[in-house]
Amino acid sequence: MPSAIEYWKRRVEAHHAQSIKAQGPQEQPSDFWKGLTSQFTTDPHRTDDPVLNKLLVGVTSDTTVLDVGGGAGRFALPLALNCKHVTVVEPSESMVDALREGTKEAGIENLSIVRNEWQDASVDPADTVLCAHVLCGTAEIEPFMRKLDSHARERVKIVSFMDSPMSQVSLLWEQIHGEQRINLPALPEMLNVLWEMDIYPDVEMVGTADLRSVPNRDDAVKMLRKFLYVKSDTEMDARLLELLDEHLEETPTGLVIKGSRPRRQALVSWTPK
Repeated sequence: MPSAIEYWKRRVEAHHAQSIKAQGPQEQPSDFWKGLTSQFTTDPHRTDDPVLNKLLVGVTSDTTVLDVGGGAGRFALPLALNCKHVTVVEPSESMVDALREGTKEAGIENLSIVRNEWQDASVDPADTVLCAHVLCGTAEIEPFMRKLDSHARERVKIVSFMDSPMSQVSLLWEQIHGEQRINLPALPEMLNVLWEMDIYPDVEMVGTADLRSVPNRDDAVKMLRKFLYVKSDTEMDARLLELLDEHLEETPTGLVIKGSRPRRQALVSWTPK
């Protein structure tokens, strides 16, 4: 039986291999998130986000934060409004562009950006190291975690979904590609990894995230083509378009995949060794 760390690695690598196979001989995208950044931007002044409210506990004007995989600034921007300084490490060019735009719009001057993979980034330690919804796609989980731990002076904070973040499209994957989707690991597997590393964190469930919704059918097609690696005007695309009416439903926030469950999430935190 593989260790928790080895199981994690095998599952992530199998997921990625399946994705590459589905893309076929076409060129691999240099920036997967291009065209999707609007789904990861939100009001930095919001007060109704239970995860953000938990992250803000204990943050003062003297606190420094390192946000690993901070994306377009969902948490980095509001944290910057409440702390001394935030450093965001983010490899995606499109996410960094959106982050810079959000920083400018909010008038934030105490945020710096390191555009690099976490494993290759050279940054100073911070009081709090945050990593939200990033770890699930990282095959080499142990060195990633060790680096998070070594860069935190006071606390490491990880936000994770209970289920694999893309699990809601798994049924469509099977119907489009003819094989069961290998989902990425999530919170249960991450806890096993941490325990195996002799890290015993505090775990606090912090409510559910909104279902991933889109405003209209065209946006749904665009999103699903991206997540299912379907090229437009192909046989698979025709199949996807046939399935849409069966698998989409209207909600107060927009269209969602039918049967999608609320995305339960947790704040996992510990004091670094």
